[in-house]
Amino acid sequence: MAAGEPGDLGVYSFRFLPQKTFQSLSTPQTTSRLRQWSMLGRIEAQAFGFDQTFQAYRKDDFVTAFFKDPNVIPNLKLLSESSGEWLTLGFASGRLRKI
Repeated sequence: MAAGEPGDLGVYSFRFLPQKTFQSLSTPQTTSRLRQWSMLGRIEAQAFGFDQTFQAYRKDDFVTAFFKDPNVIPNLKLLSESSGEWLTLGFASGRLRKI
């Protein structure tokens, strides 16, 4: 059975898609609303692809694999509460806490 086929219970693998754009975030209407709520510059969308069919009953495996994936850790940006700067998950991982 090839990876990604139904029934494949292998580990998810992710890839960062830096060229993916989200045009809906740059429309005048959206930027106006983001500015209204002081979110302009404080929100960023990033895209990651994965290699298997998503199965809702495996959602916990999916999330765990995402945050541990070597392609996600150096690329996923987080906004620091204290400094307001964008950090990567790899830099901030020591400060992450379970919610």
